[in-house]
Amino acid sequence: MNEQASIYWRRRMVAIGGVVVALVVLGWAAGGFFGDGSQKVEDTNAGVRESQPPSSPPPSSPPGSTTSSTSSAAPTSAVTTTTSPPPPPPDPNLPCPDSAMQISMELGAQQYHVGQRPLLRLVVANSGAVPCTRDISRSLRETLITTVDGATRIWSSKDCYTANEADIRILQPGERRDYEVRWAGRTSAPGCPTRRSSVPAGTYHVVGKVGGLTSAPVPLVLM
Repeated sequence: MNEQASIYWRRRMVAIGGVVVALVVLGWAAGGFFGDGSQKVEDTNAGVRESQPPSSPPPSSPPGSTTSSTSSAAPTSAVTTTTSPPPPPPDPNLPCPDSAMQISMELGAQQYHVGQRPLLRLVVANSGAVPCTRDISRSLRETLITTVDGATRIWSSKDCYTANEADIRILQPGERRDYEVRWAGRTSAPGCPTRRSSVPAGTYHVVGKVGGLTSAPVPLVLM
């Protein structure tokens, strides 16, 4: 009876020991699987960081020198330029001032024989810089022949002309108008008297007029 009890208890102890061993093994396995969160994580970049050379500090400036730093340029303010519109072109219908008019006389020849019909040319020109309008009607134009001293009136293109046709012209800068007349070589007077006399040989002056403007005298020689 005692021997059977002894065998019984030995078997019980072996069984209990086996259970204890199994529990220890199971606990160790569970701890290895789940972990306790206290293990360090391996830094995979450690090798890379260690292989890079340490950055050098910027070189210090020598004493007394000025260190210039890179900075962005100051913003430039935009300059607004106001362009004035061009002035309107001059109105050609505005009258030509006397200062822009040039009156002159030209002769077909410097000398003529008595009995010939000298060619006398009155020239009206715009000497200004802009176009303008001028009345150069026949009633305003005059070709006048006098003695050299201007004291004696010999002949005038207005003495026997009574028509008053309008001749208002737009003259461009530098434009000239020529008005020719053939002198018969005889005297005339206002009112156009029929009795005239031939002008003898000699030197005379020819003057051109347009309104209140007068040209310089040009010598005309009759031989």
